Amino acid sequence: MKAKNAPPAARFAVVVDPGTIFERVDVYAGTLQEGLAWAASLREDDLQVDVMRVTPSGELTTEF
Repeated sequence: MKAKNAPPAARFAVVVDPGTIFERVDVYAGTLQEGLAWAASLREDDLQVDVMRVTPSGELTTEF
């Protein structure tokens, strides 16, 4: 997946429904801790969530 319109300070993306056709970026975060906190709040709503790193090329990856 490629990050669309990611802000320049975005280093991580919180992705809802990862690995499905409904996969979407919910929010961009500047730090891993911010991304994990946001993901934890979404998991409380029983959503499938993953935190991914935004590479310089705009690709999303789960490799940190």
